[in-house]
Amino acid sequence: MIEGANTSKTVFAELPEPKVVRPIQYVKNENSLISSVINDLEERKKNIDDGGINCIPWPFPRFRVEIPGIEKEQYVVITASEKCGKSQFTSYVYLYHALDYAFEHKDQCSIHIIYFALEESIPRIVQRYMSYLLWKFDGERIPPADLRSTSADYPLPDEILEKLNSKQYQDRLRFFEENVQFETEDTNPTGILRVCEEYAKKVGEYKTRKIKSRGNVNREVEVFDSYEEKDKNHFKICIIDHGGLIDLERGMSLKQSMDKMSEYIVKYLRNRYKYTIAWVQQQAMEAEGLEAIKQKRMTPGVATLGDTKYTARDANLVVSLFDPSRFGLPNWLGYKINDVDGMGLQNYGRFMKVERGRDGEQGGICPLFFDGAVCNFEELPAPDNINAITQYYTRVKNNKSYRQQRKLQSLTNTVLIIIKKIFKK
Repeated sequence: MIEGANTSKTVFAELPEPKVVRPIQYVKNENSLISSVINDLEERKKNIDDGGINCIPWPFPRFRVEIPGIEKEQYVVITASEKCGKSQFTSYVYLYHALDYAFEHKDQCSIHIIYFALEESIPRIVQRYMSYLLWKFDGERIPPADLRSTSADYPLPDEILEKLNSKQYQDRLRFFEENVQFETEDTNPTGILRVCEEYAKKVGEYKTRKIKSRGNVNREVEVFDSYEEKDKNHFKICIIDHGGLIDLERGMSLKQSMDKMSEYIVKYLRNRYKYTIAWVQQQAMEAEGLEAIKQKRMTPGVATLGDTKYTARDANLVVSLFDPSRFGLPNWLGYKINDVDGMGLQNYGRFMKVERGRDGEQGGICPLFFDGAVCNFEELPAPDNINAITQYYTRVKNNKSYRQQRKLQSLTNTVLIIIKKIFKK
């Protein structure tokens, strides 16, 4: 400070005492919506911690990043062009794999499948399951037509019938019969809802409450209040194959009936009764027309769904299957299809794509090896895994039909008999 300069005393204003901010005391209301949702999340986490499951794991391990598994309260649309394997894909995932998992993990879950068989007869569906089991257990590649001894030259061998009657097979077939309910009569929207509702009420507690009638306040009406499953680990699956073949609701067109069915699925089967619904739907015929091929719009999608597109709007998940061999493509997404070297997936390749997903899963593609003879799907290795993918190309090249196998076996046996006779002489 400079000597002699005027000095003044700085006066500071007194600050008020700081307020003490106390945390808001949140009183948990067990009846509130938020508490109910959090309780459910806590229960689901505890279920996993205790070794339980909240979904039946998806059968394609790498793709579980996109789709973890078969969940309750899930409406799935499976679509593809005609004769592309959508019914077999649906059977493989939502029938065979689901049953396999429930059979092999009885401590984790139980299952009931209601199958509205609108396209195939019930015996044919069972035969296809037998073909699947013969491949799964013994590597026997016998399609349903040969199980039925269709060709007089190649009747089904006795040893195959012995296998089907063995304990290993009978245990699975009995489990299939006990847990799969086939329906072929009540197949209009109201009938399908009625069948599924009846079963849901058998395995769960259905509660109603009374409210004042809107039209007459002096009259009370009973309305739905809540539905609770008796067994939290019980999976209810409804398969509708396919949507375009449902019976029409009275006074409605096919599109209106399909839209009504989709509405029932969302409001009742999924949201109220916690069903998993696998709905098979055709692509529109023009999706494979010449104009689509010219414009390179050959892959199936939501925009080309047949009969109605409202199902995609309602569904949790829409998945499509694409077969590039139908268009003579040499390669697809890095995989050989009909390559010039004679190697490729040919008509064994399928590409499953997530077209739409409510939980953000969209656009993911799962390359699959599909053997239609035995209704088997396998997740393919990455195309740059040369050794692994080459094994599949070789498998396609060497694959023989059941009749070809029998013919080759017969020829081999004949040659062996001749050789034995020569050495005997």
